[in-house]
Amino acid sequence: MYIDHEEWNHSPSYPESDDKLSALETPASEANGMNDPGYAPISPETPSWGPPSGTNNGTDTDPGFAPISPETPSWGPPSGTNNGTDTDPGFAPISPETPSWGPPSSSGSGTGGSIGGTITIPPVIVIPGQPTISNRPTAQYANIRFLHAAPNQPAVNIRLGNRTVINNMQFANSTPYYLETGNQRVLITITNTRNGITLYRGYLYFTGQTAYTVSIADSGSGISLYTITDTPCSRTNYGCLRAVNLSPNSSAVDIFLSGYGRIFQRVNQFSYTGYRLISQGTYRASVSEALPCTSSTGITMTEDYVECSNTRIAIMDTTTLTIMNGVTYTLYIIGLAYQFPSLQLLPLESDLIY
Repeated sequence: MYIDHEEWNHSPSYPESDDKLSALETPASEANGMNDPGYAPISPETPSWGPPSGTNNGTDTDPGFAPISPETPSWGPPSGTNNGTDTDPGFAPISPETPSWGPPSSSGSGTGGSIGGTITIPPVIVIPGQPTISNRPTAQYANIRFLHAAPNQPAVNIRLGNRTVINNMQFANSTPYYLETGNQRVLITITNTRNGITLYRGYLYFTGQTAYTVSIADSGSGISLYTITDTPCSRTNYGCLRAVNLSPNSSAVDIFLSGYGRIFQRVNQFSYTGYRLISQGTYRASVSEALPCTSSTGITMTEDYVECSNTRIAIMDTTTLTIMNGVTYTLYIIGLAYQFPSLQLLPLESDLIY
């Protein structure tokens, strides 16, 4: 195979000679040395391996030398370079495509992130849905989190004011607290994640320096918002615990805590209790339909049922709860009694940030 100037050729091409010799014929005057090892007839495509005309003795003919063509780059320092600078190891000539890694022109000293002195890139990464930390007075801001407690409703997207705080929020999930300007009405918009249909749109009033949990509840004909304040626990030697019943089909329920017995009695649908002081530790919390006895004495409690006055009632759900001193906790009762998704206890800690 021969390499042509333009393409790969599968058959050799030979120039016609004046004496009409065949391409395979060679004059006798040129036959001397043809039998030497490595010999091949010279064609126009065969480069001359001898020293090029006009070369300097002892320089161009050194081992590794090849004639310079227009395609051969010059490895010496470019013209106009500074001695001892551009020829340092790692130097390459700068082309229009070569970025300058030094400070940009017209950039101010010590203002990293400015480009050309016009655009400033902030050094702080802002997480979507979270407030930017600054020196603003937090007394004017409310802390708001959301809980999806509607078992018969789809996943939702939630907008707080003019920003989306969460997408595709599933049942029994909650968000962290978000900062929002307090002492004003704020628009809440909740849409179906699948089809974008608006499920709720309305205003809620939030007071500054106050924390709220806004629960998406099932009203039977749609959703409603159930909002309660998350009051900080004022006791340093105890934790503060309360319960909220957001089950759309349960009757009144009782709440039990290992080591304490029945701590909340007859918590009705869409109502909440006051706080109980609980010593620091890890407990088992359980929920059942309300017992008929009003006194908490004489109640038998097992892992599967509670009993008093010869009435035994099955426990519908049990969860583990760890109480820390000085922290507020809320036991949310969500789901469906004796249906799917089943009724459950969901403990949430009020990790206040104001």
